[in-house]
Amino acid sequence: MNIENTEDFLNKFDYKYKRETNSLTIIMDNSHRVFIDFHNNDKIIITDQLVTWNFITGMLKMSIRKAILLNVVCNIVFSTIIGIYDLKFGIALFFTLGLWTLYWSISHISKYEKFRYMLTNWSKRAVYSIES
Repeated sequence: MNIENTEDFLNKFDYKYKRETNSLTIIMDNSHRVFIDFHNNDKIIITDQLVTWNFITGMLKMSIRKAILLNVVCNIVFSTIIGIYDLKFGIALFFTLGLWTLYWSISHISKYEKFRYMLTNWSKRAVYSIES
């Protein structure tokens, strides 16, 4: 797999992307970016990042998996602090924020995994490294 074949794939399925020297940045929905690095011909590196103003991380930039961990920790801390003063509201807030995180996490992960699956099956000759 090379960068030209990947560009053909992206054009065929109408993905928006930016090409740099030996890398591609694919612009996904909801402020999600996928980066493909072609610097090493033996090993193609695929990474993802949620950029600013998305529903999981707000203004922070990080991978999906790190964003999920951040949301779980913040949900527990925030709900515990609120629960100290009003237990019923703290529990309701915990489940509401949990459902919010679960919905957006599943949405982002499923789109990323579907894209990665389609890309890797486009050319089965390449070796991939998925980093988060």
